Amino acid sequence: MIKQSLISYRNLQCGITAAANILHRTKQLNHACLYCSTKAIDAQHITFLGAKPNFYKKDNMIRVKDDPDTFGSHSEQELFNSDDEKEEKYLQEKPLPSTKLRTKNYADLIKNFIRKRKIQEAIDVLEIKMLKEDRVKPENYIYSLLIGACGRVGYTKKAFSLFNNLKKRGLKVHPSMYTSLFNACANSPWPLSDGLTRARHLRNLIIEKMYEPNESNYNAMIKAFGRCGDIHTAFGIVDEMVSKKLPIKADTLNFLLQACISNKEAGFRHAILVWHKLIKSAISPNLFTFNLMLRCIRDCEIGDLEVTKDAIENIISTNKKSLDINQTDLIGSSSEHTTVLTLPVKCSDDNNFQDLVVPSFAENRPNLMSETPHLGNIIALSEIKTPQDRFLLVGGLSGFIDNMISYNCTPDIKTCTQILDNIPSTLAAEKELLQYMRKLDIKPDIDFFNMLIKKRSLRFDYQSAREVLTMLDTNKLRPDLVTYGVLALGCKTREEALSFKEEMNKKRYRLNIQILGAMLHQACHHNDFQYVLELMEICVRDNIKPSGKFMEKLVEFKKKNKKISNDKSNPVSDSESFKKGWKIFKMRYKSWLKEVTFDSEDEIHPWQQFREEVKTDVNHYRDRDVKTRFKPRHLSLFKQKTSKKASVRN
Repeated sequence: MIKQSLISYRNLQCGITAAANILHRTKQLNHACLYCSTKAIDAQHITFLGAKPNFYKKDNMIRVKDDPDTFGSHSEQELFNSDDEKEEKYLQEKPLPSTKLRTKNYADLIKNFIRKRKIQEAIDVLEIKMLKEDRVKPENYIYSLLIGACGRVGYTKKAFSLFNNLKKRGLKVHPSMYTSLFNACANSPWPLSDGLTRARHLRNLIIEKMYEPNESNYNAMIKAFGRCGDIHTAFGIVDEMVSKKLPIKADTLNFLLQACISNKEAGFRHAILVWHKLIKSAISPNLFTFNLMLRCIRDCEIGDLEVTKDAIENIISTNKKSLDINQTDLIGSSSEHTTVLTLPVKCSDDNNFQDLVVPSFAENRPNLMSETPHLGNIIALSEIKTPQDRFLLVGGLSGFIDNMISYNCTPDIKTCTQILDNIPSTLAAEKELLQYMRKLDIKPDIDFFNMLIKKRSLRFDYQSAREVLTMLDTNKLRPDLVTYGVLALGCKTREEALSFKEEMNKKRYRLNIQILGAMLHQACHHNDFQYVLELMEICVRDNIKPSGKFMEKLVEFKKKNKKISNDKSNPVSDSESFKKGWKIFKMRYKSWLKEVTFDSEDEIHPWQQFREEVKTDVNHYRDRDVKTRFKPRHLSLFKQKTSKKASVRN
């Protein structure tokens, strides 16, 4: 009885289990039908008590949601597998030792790219070839080369990024790297923001590390802070050098003059003070010193009148006291009208005295750069406003050149080009400069003549500007595109512009938008409608894209003539020629805007050239055209036998 009850109980339990399984499968099927495709599913193909239905057949397009037989999602498996593949590839594909180069070879490859100004390719040698492909640990010399290259082109972001990577690798920081980083700040495209911020951060870092800068580091600091506009910090660094008894040379003061150039309001006063500090320290100025002084004279003002007057009086009085002290040592001629005095000045190199030529006090010409500075016949400093006036304060053309010769500095063509900007805009002054150039055997270049043409054209002396072309033939020089650009300033009429264009075509030059802009300036100044329309037609015929400045000039011309036409009291508005020209211009201007394509003047980022993808293969560390003393390594482990004996044996 008990056995029968147990058997019936087991049968009942099995029935309940079977019913539960059927119910569970029914729920799965109902749940699966919610995710089936649009195709109809035949109920006869699905059995409840038979084998497990094949829900993964491609024909049925059925997938059970949250299937326990599937582990993870497909996207998770792909991510997991891709990471595994990268790791496996990195571990298995190890570079062969024969493909690796020595540090010297990597350095030569980087130097070759830097020499060609291919900065991005040089950086790829480190970041791609050395670190990713060859898996070579770089040395600090490689980082020093790249930081120096980035510093010379002003790529501050990459220079400091390489410097941070160097410190993360635990490599030693060489003193030259600090110099390169400060050079990067000095050459930054944004000196007042990016350059100055990074220079201050780097100087604070040096102070925190308790690093003692050397002379080159200090010079680079002065250059960086000076060019970035922080002139007070630049002068403070010089005082720090003096306190640490580091030598102050001409290069240091030249960097101070660059700091003076950045101060447009009072840079001339600071430059005069730096000059006399140089003379007082018995430091001989070089050619760069005189060129920087000319730059200060051209670009910088004298500053506050009272402060400038006190500074000049202080300089003059100090030199008079020194002359009174050395009065007994003066050696001069016995004549009453002495023109030259000899003043013994102690040299910094040895204990001997040398004779310096000093101009006489009989001259009334002012000269603040001489050994005995004086204002001459200058009455008031308030009248000094132009570069020509400031150039007269340092002796003018003759006084400045004589001052250079007294320090054994011969002017070069760069000096003469800067003097041309500072002399009076007269034909006599230009001829005097050309005579000095012939006397000193200085050959002018095409840039000097272009500046001379521009100077004469801006004072409306177009005939003298055309005469410069004969000087080009005399000096065996060929006009370039800039020459025609400055000559275009003299094309006052439409006929002159057309003849000028034919002349350019004979020389195989093509008009550009800058030359057309110079012509448009003349056409708008003379209010010549035919001239303006002809320039607009040239843009269409020659497919020249108008620039933003060109369009601004045209819009200004249109507004001016519209104002004239609306002003009935103006007699020009009643003339038939004006009415006809204004009507034609308005009609043509609307259609012309649809025919031309404008030049998109989107500013190119200064670092864009260093961020673009390069097509140069950095694996080739040796150019075929350049001979080097390093032989390329063989990629094969076995040398190929090419001798005659080997071929006979085979």
